[in-house]
Amino acid sequence: MTTSGNSLTGISSDRSNNTKVKTCKTHGIMHEFMLHKSMSDNFITSLRDQNRSKFRHLFIQNPASGSTLGLNHQHTSTASDNVSGSEKFRARSLTIFGNVEESASEFCRFELLRVLDLQECNDLEDGHLKDIHKLWHLKYVSLGGTINNLPRNIEKLHCLETLDLRKTKIDILPYEVIGLPHLAHLLGKFKLGKKDLKMSELEKLLPKKCKLKTLAGFVADENAGFLQLMAHMNELKKVKIWCEPTGADSKSLPHISKAVQKFAQDGMDTTGVRSLSLDFGNSMGDFLGSIQEYCYLSSLKLRGRLSVLPQFVTSLCGLTELCLSSTNLVGNDLSNLSKLRYLLYLKLVEADLRSFVIKNGDFPSLRRLCLVVHSPVLPTIGKGALPYLVSLQLLCKDLADLSGIKIEYHDCLEEVALDSMVSTKAVEMWETAAKKHPKRPKVLFLKRIDPSEAQSSVKYVAADGPIPTKGSSIEFSQVQLTQNMLQNECIIRSVQSSSVNKPNSALKKIIVSEPHQTASELSSAGNGAMPPSAR
Repeated sequence: MTTSGNSLTGISSDRSNNTKVKTCKTHGIMHEFMLHKSMSDNFITSLRDQNRSKFRHLFIQNPASGSTLGLNHQHTSTASDNVSGSEKFRARSLTIFGNVEESASEFCRFELLRVLDLQECNDLEDGHLKDIHKLWHLKYVSLGGTINNLPRNIEKLHCLETLDLRKTKIDILPYEVIGLPHLAHLLGKFKLGKKDLKMSELEKLLPKKCKLKTLAGFVADENAGFLQLMAHMNELKKVKIWCEPTGADSKSLPHISKAVQKFAQDGMDTTGVRSLSLDFGNSMGDFLGSIQEYCYLSSLKLRGRLSVLPQFVTSLCGLTELCLSSTNLVGNDLSNLSKLRYLLYLKLVEADLRSFVIKNGDFPSLRRLCLVVHSPVLPTIGKGALPYLVSLQLLCKDLADLSGIKIEYHDCLEEVALDSMVSTKAVEMWETAAKKHPKRPKVLFLKRIDPSEAQSSVKYVAADGPIPTKGSSIEFSQVQLTQNMLQNECIIRSVQSSSVNKPNSALKKIIVSEPHQTASELSSAGNGAMPPSAR
């Protein structure tokens, strides 16, 4: 997933690999206008607002940072100081973020809550969740990095559909969670329980009709519970599995292979989204060679060493998205990817791609190609290859020139994205090549979020230019301002009509479309789960 932005409108957006906009984020005056417009329409407000009982969407924020939201409070009391014990709330969603002290437990007083977002609450403790089971209307819950354990009584949240634990420190998932009757999206990285239960005991934990669609994800270890239960999760659409060095032993590998085989073969009866992500860690992924052909996946992500490309990959029906990271594949193995004639998105994160040759007629449907490499030696792309390529991302900070890439071969090209740390000379060369192209594609720059992060898990966001600069103020003309206000009012109305709101930092992030999952992101984890309708 990448981020694009428009400095004139003050709006940046997060896009999934299929280019669909998942969320947009406003800045400056646009953010202020949207916030005040939403508050004046009784859409969202702070818990400190005396008229809070009229609103369905509330937030609690650190008082010290209230000015960033345009809230002119003359006091710094906590939210609990302003709430009487007998007060009734209509709120259907609540977001708490920052350091809010005792207000972190205020959510237990909102009996009608459907959406509870605690992902950005910095001082939430395990004890604050002890009464969460009383909010039995909850459909969406997200927790942050200060949570280490879930309460056992979470099994009483029978309406819960999405549980997002990706930012938490929870590594052991209570068995009670998978028994929730309406749970559809389970996000995080965890193992199942501490006990090694028999299959007959595990089956009793699942509801009669398991509705789980997203399981992203779990760690495969000596406890094969999740792998065995996958066979009984008939509605699964998205799965992510981590094979840790201590877990991917001889006992676990057959279970992993069998679970992946069944998940991929069950997809033959469908034509919709079916996504699988496997992370081998420091282990070898050659056990995938035992998987038979004739499977269906729409998206496949493999991270870890492979001695050969598993044969089932090139025979996948309907594969439109493929990501390979740190596989060390070279030569013929990479060239065999050209058999995927319906592939729309290809991402390769490798140390060296010099042996990858893309010939005339290869990848006839590919729209987006992303290459993340250590050395500035790119694949050889022949004339007539990638005829419908729209986006080309070449992410290598040491890129010094065009590296043999001839963008004039690609008539449909609309954008070229480079690492923001590339040299000025390289920037000039790419911009010159873009000006000579008939479609004059845009040259964009992406900034690596954490340069110290492992190359295989690196992420990029939009940058203003090749040299990162601090934000500067932008002056809008009256005409531009009027146009932008109208555009943003349309966005607000769209959000209101869908009755879906996850007010991260009080409308700094506005949902404009809901990814499949809850996403596809499930992206990378990616990628993100969105709140369900707050009815």
